[in-house]
Amino acid sequence: REMNLYRSTDDFLNRITMYKLVLYYVLVILVAAIILCLFGVLSYSPLALIFSAAFITIICLITNTIFAWAFRAPTNTESVYITAIILALIITPLSSPTDWVFFSLATWASILAMASKYILAIGKKHIFNPAAIALVLTAIFLNQNASWWVGSAVLAPVVLIGGLLVAKKILRFDLVISFLVTSLIVTIFSFVQNGI
Repeated sequence: REMNLYRSTDDFLNRITMYKLVLYYVLVILVAAIILCLFGVLSYSPLALIFSAAFITIICLITNTIFAWAFRAPTNTESVYITAIILALIITPLSSPTDWVFFSLATWASILAMASKYILAIGKKHIFNPAAIALVLTAIFLNQNASWWVGSAVLAPVVLIGGLLVAKKILRFDLVISFLVTSLIVTIFSFVQNGI
């Protein structure tokens, strides 16, 4: 049974592109978050989360279309959706119809993320992760930070399973192991320093 599961996983990963795998991965996290919100496990309104994701996605699609036209560049819609969903997973969802902090951060982060794909690129390949650089810029220039609310214990299993699938797809478990070892060393050092 374990061998069949391993083969099925390999077959699935071999048939799918990296973009599709990551898109499905972030979509599963988003759907899991909406379900957890629905049952009150996460403290956000499921409708607010859906609206937030839709709002960010629309801004990303519009901005990407403009930049693709201006730079006469081909567009990868899957990449746009991936970045939009990542932003929705790390920017605190809308809290009310007059939550101007959300609208400001979501709008600027979406615009900057799409712009970075074209402006901060070498050989039509972006240098930085678009979502990450957008949030660095909004933190510096707007003094608005993402909450990274998706980093909750209840979503950890979904994030972990998806992350392992991505690592298996790109055959880079060495990076995962080096990250875990480094994190463990830093955590232990922090505990020792603080006398815990």
